[in-house]
Amino acid sequence: MGEAYDMANVLFVVDNDFGALGTVMYLLHGQPLAQRSTLLLPSAAHALHGALAVASRPYASLGDILQVVEAESPAAVVLCSGYLLASQGLLTLREVRSLVRELRRRGCAVATSDPFLGTYRRVAQAKVPSKSGGILEAAAGLWPNGAAFLHAMRVRRHVHEVAGVMEGLAHLYPVQAPQAPAGPRRISFFNARYFGRPRAASREWLFVLAKFDFEYQQAAHGRQRFIELVAAKLREALSQGRRATFIGPAAAVEALRAHFGPEPGVTLLPACPFAEFERRLLDAQAAFYWQVFSTSTFLRLWNGLPVFFFDAGHASRLLRPMYDAGIASDYMGRPPAMLDIAQPLDAGTLMARSGEFADIANAALARLKALPAPEEAIREIVRSG
Repeated sequence: MGEAYDMANVLFVVDNDFGALGTVMYLLHGQPLAQRSTLLLPSAAHALHGALAVASRPYASLGDILQVVEAESPAAVVLCSGYLLASQGLLTLREVRSLVRELRRRGCAVATSDPFLGTYRRVAQAKVPSKSGGILEAAAGLWPNGAAFLHAMRVRRHVHEVAGVMEGLAHLYPVQAPQAPAGPRRISFFNARYFGRPRAASREWLFVLAKFDFEYQQAAHGRQRFIELVAAKLREALSQGRRATFIGPAAAVEALRAHFGPEPGVTLLPACPFAEFERRLLDAQAAFYWQVFSTSTFLRLWNGLPVFFFDAGHASRLLRPMYDAGIASDYMGRPPAMLDIAQPLDAGTLMARSGEFADIANAALARLKALPAPEEAIREIVRSG
């Protein structure tokens, strides 16, 4: 594409997942490319996140997307993630096919992100409990209808059809993803400008719970018991002179409010705009999750910031190949810092591990810096068509 690409626009079609937006914002952070990029967000997400550092517009239909394509004539369109647009009800599978076909007809290079790390076809074999919720049901077309796990033939058909469309596209990864012997072109990137920024001194402990993991934890513990466990963690933070912030589903927040009321040291957020979430993420003294694979976890980890896990997460438990791929790429083969939620949190013990996270970050960045920069990754997408 050469010099012509240097002035060309790039369009990102983002799904409902917070991680999809986080991946794009990481790619564009501090990059000249951000000035030539537009984000298309589902209408509700666009309203929540407000003004971003990158131009954004809402979409509610295939027509909305194509209208922006017509107006901006992008050189490349990246679907984040094309694997989930249909299962989240943002487009039908037929519309996803039509979108890819129309973009190619217009001469746009098309790529997708891949939250499954090359294991999407294995979703059809995962044994998913009917009440577990999560990325696997979403991939199988079972969300957002709230239906129980549908017949295996329907799951296999959906996975087969989505894979058939997506595997014809270049795949973009914010982690090291070596090219497989067969399959789509894999393009990794690393944005060095995201790391090494000064951090504000903070005594905040951040607890992050995704909706699907809340459903999984409820199934494992029962809602009341799980809420009691979370409330205990927040109290342990307070008792050691920390502020506790919990970001999670509205139902979890409402249940926790009954435990704390107007407690000044506790912040309970059922929704959080991206800019605020990113600030809290990178300023918190420690962060705690119930799943090991999230865009925000590795952005903290590679910044050398302590991040701990009470559970591997619903997708990790139900799709072992995805877990293995994620440990190799996100954690460079090292095990995540797991905690037993039944054991009290101790600030001294946790903070004594700070050097461990600095070592992990140094090792990760030493490997990641060999990856293409964001601009080069987008150029590769354009070259791959």
